[in-house]
Amino acid sequence: MLVDQWRRGLRIAHRAHYEAAKYYYRMHLVLSLPAVLIAALLSTTVFAQLQDSTVVWVRVAMAVLSVLTVVLSSLQAALRFAERSERHKTAAVQLGEVRRELEQQLVFEHRDEAVIERLRKKWDAADRQAPTIPSKIYERVAALVSELGDKPPRAPK
Repeated sequence: MLVDQWRRGLRIAHRAHYEAAKYYYRMHLVLSLPAVLIAALLSTTVFAQLQDSTVVWVRVAMAVLSVLTVVLSSLQAALRFAERSERHKTAAVQLGEVRRELEQQLVFEHRDEAVIERLRKKWDAADRQAPTIPSKIYERVAALVSELGDKPPRAPK
């Protein structure tokens, strides 16, 4: 049934966007924390270097750390992991709203064509704004949803 396919697709997309948001946030931390720590270490080393300018390894280490700081900062700016994380969170929230509304319709067995059409439009709008989910994350979530089962909710009696 089409509505059941929609429900499954929404469950997968909703959860996959949250997983992608977590992944990109972790990647943001992986790049930003070392850049901050290296910059702090480098600034401290500069003051030490001013005291004793004859130590060659200190100058080499400062040069390497300077380059590494620039590389990490550039990667962070270019890859925009924090922004990607936020976009996935926004998509997950929007898709979660559509999913819950669809499930509410299923629970109370309201399959009004107008309501379904409105939900489809909301889903389409969310999809247009959503970033692409990395395939590894999507496949992992799809397998998890299949493993957990996808029985439609039932109205309380």
